[in-house]
Amino acid sequence: MSAKRSYEYARLWVPLYDAAALTVTRPVYLIEAADGFEGIAAEKNTTLMGLFNELGRAGWRIDMTAQRVDHPAPEFQMLIDATLDEADHAVSPDEVAHAVGSGGDPAGAVTQFDVYPMRRRLD
Repeated sequence: MSAKRSYEYARLWVPLYDAAALTVTRPVYLIEAADGFEGIAAEKNTTLMGLFNELGRAGWRIDMTAQRVDHPAPEFQMLIDATLDEADHAVSPDEVAHAVGSGGDPAGAVTQFDVYPMRRRLD
């Protein structure tokens, strides 16, 4: 008799910065799940494979075939900027809403995303 398996699904949004922003001080990755988006501010030398390994240790299985999103909505840039503001200034999400665009640590302009489907087994 086999047990019914349940999975949690999400998508990893990896920003592809324009040529002028190649010296991004800190990359930001977005995870889209059923309850919305969460931004992750990584260290400057974080590689995509390093991020995949970290997510894998948390139980995520990542489909390595990415879907390219060429014209992301402006809200994605706001999520990236807000994530950096929150990480750098350690403020509450309400205060971040007022800090976005105030100059902090710019993430650089995002012109494209690669989106990776993910899933993990719920126990």
